[in-house]
Amino acid sequence: MKLKPAEGRAVRDPVKRTLLPADGAEVTLDAFWRRRLRDGDVVEATDVAEVTTPAKSTAKTSNATGDAGTAANTEATS
Repeated sequence: MKLKPAEGRAVRDPVKRTLLPADGAEVTLDAFWRRRLRDGDVVEATDVAEVTTPAKSTAKTSNATGDAGTAANTEATS
């Protein structure tokens, strides 16, 4: 699970003995990290790609048969 320090907090990783980076780090969710989550010292870090949604494309796409195939299908069914 990727965790990052809550706003205004500094949390030391008990294994690496370094401060948890502000952008977060992957950690094993053990009793220590569960307590930090419960106490509000850390929050789950979400990737920007997961939060934002891709913009919808306004360009038209053609199907596998193309425009000519669509017209031919329309004439055949008429």
